[in-house]
Amino acid sequence: MKTIKLAALVVLLLGIIGLGIGGAFVGIGFMKNNQIATYLRAEKITLGLSADQIAKGDVVDNITQAQNAAQLLTKHRQSIAPTYNDLLGGKPYDPTNVTEATYAQGMNLQTNIYTAVLAFGLAESIMADGAFMLAAGIAFIVVAVVLFKLAKTLDSPKINNR
Repeated sequence: MKTIKLAALVVLLLGIIGLGIGGAFVGIGFMKNNQIATYLRAEKITLGLSADQIAKGDVVDNITQAQNAAQLLTKHRQSIAPTYNDLLGGKPYDPTNVTEATYAQGMNLQTNIYTAVLAFGLAESIMADGAFMLAAGIAFIVVAVVLFKLAKTLDSPKINNR
């Protein structure tokens, strides 16, 4: 019976640790998600939003809107030239060429928005991992309670006197 109690204690501790780490992951994920949204709001990007959304004061501040903005920016940039190599035509980059400078700025903005998309995805993944750890922690605690009850039942005089 001591083995069952020891196993129950270990499982209980793992459950508590799972709850703690899971809660931290969910909290950190939400914090990072909000931080990314705040940074995007500060930039006031409206690319990809409808006229009604812009009139209401909406800005790009979530993964879906950021993905749409990045894809639209890619489309606009590729209307100048399908690729960077096509733009340069084998010549070196000329920062005084307005078309090349515009294309390069579009690439930079596109990269920043795709980085936000990636960051949103990572934050969501961290939250999902945390939710799983919370569920696993609860399951461990339930198993620990069952093991403690089993140990108590096996220790009871009725069972031992049979």
